Amino acid sequence: MYDLIVIGGGPAGASAALEGVRRGLRVLLLEKESFPRYKPCGGALSERARSYLGFRIPDEVIDAEVSRIRIFFRDRCAEISRSERLSTLVTRSAFDEMLVRRAEEAGAEVLFGRKATEVSEMEECVRIRAGDTYEGRILVLADGHTGMLSRKMCPRDGMTGMCLVSEVAAENTTDSMEIHFGEADMGYAWVFPHGSYLSVGAGGLRSSNIRGIMERLMSSRGFRGKIHGHTIPLSGPSRYLAGGRTMLCGDSAGMVDPFTGEGIAYAVRSGQIAAQVASEHLSEECDLVEYQRRCKKEVGDDLRASLLLARIMHRFPNQLFTMFMDDRSLLERYIDIHAHGLSYRSFLRWLAPRAPAKLIASIISRI
Repeated sequence: MYDLIVIGGGPAGASAALEGVRRGLRVLLLEKESFPRYKPCGGALSERARSYLGFRIPDEVIDAEVSRIRIFFRDRCAEISRSERLSTLVTRSAFDEMLVRRAEEAGAEVLFGRKATEVSEMEECVRIRAGDTYEGRILVLADGHTGMLSRKMCPRDGMTGMCLVSEVAAENTTDSMEIHFGEADMGYAWVFPHGSYLSVGAGGLRSSNIRGIMERLMSSRGFRGKIHGHTIPLSGPSRYLAGGRTMLCGDSAGMVDPFTGEGIAYAVRSGQIAAQVASEHLSEECDLVEYQRRCKKEVGDDLRASLLLARIMHRFPNQLFTMFMDDRSLLERYIDIHAHGLSYRSFLRWLAPRAPAKLIASIISRI
């Protein structure tokens, strides 16, 4: 009998396992694949993500650290350059394995190649079928946006995004990130430097022609590489995050920034919160609904503000993206969200009086 069983070895699951062990719980992590495994992702870590980790990322896991970002909107370009680090680039296979191994070294039991196919909540425990049968007092589901088990517990609603990404070999990558807006509805295209290769991608609503956008970007730059795809939630946190003996974390719970598509920071933090609540619940200090409350306070409200910003920016792209390109202070302030942890709610309040008059009421009424 485990205190905590975690399904999924991504950043959410690994963080839940590590935090659970730190709090004295007997933890089992079940991962369907063998690590390291390929994970399609741009691999850009925000400063928020690094702060949530609470430890120094090993040098061998870091591909690059950038302090310059080039932002494009159609035929215009603006560059932000700072003395401090703006983003950390990692390869997800190495980064995710590092997180899982850290949880394992701390004392979590980790089993690879164990795909969970059935979950049964009993009166005193949760029973997991993953080849063998395992029992735990609390379950954390971190099996991703397309995870079968989390989809059964919480049917997906809202917008779904599609991302395509390719790793393009490059002997000398640039020292800056590129972000191309105006390409996809509720999305953008990117070129991120990873030392020995470039991560080239495009993402947005499924209704956008993401494949066409990706192919044009690759062709225009002479890039060649295999293209991989994956889906992401774009509507913010799910309404259902906890119930019975189960909590949902990371992409399984919709913990993805709707404006940037970043999910690592929110995966890490939601996993940590889940383990904290599990520990307190087992000590009879709270019920699991507390997880829903804490996620809303720490993560959910800000992600909903991000969703509002995304909808406004992409509803009025010509006015707002042009305004950002014309006014450097707007771009600098936006970069502070990723560089210094400025909240989206604070950014929207700051933006409202600077936006075109017809948008002010719309922004203020939703904050």
